Amino acid sequence: MATIPGVLYAALHVCHPPGALPAWLTARGPRCATGAAVDVGQEHAEQLADLVAHAWWEALQDGEPDPFAGAFAAACRTYLDTPSG
Repeated sequence: MATIPGVLYAALHVCHPPGALPAWLTARGPRCATGAAVDVGQEHAEQLADLVAHAWWEALQDGEPDPFAGAFAAACRTYLDTPSG
């Protein structure tokens, strides 16, 4: 199981063009908004890590004065730095 906090879910949507996120992720939106644990299989976990890495890079490129860039980058970094299991 993976925990996808609302700020990370928002970062994914902001940093990817509309329609670019996979259906399995957008379908979990209501659970992600509450920070609930979301069941993500190994195939999706790898895809999610790739999406988060891309969002992290985009957030770092945005930088200041975008007030959300720091929060989005921190959420991505926390997700990628937290051991799964």
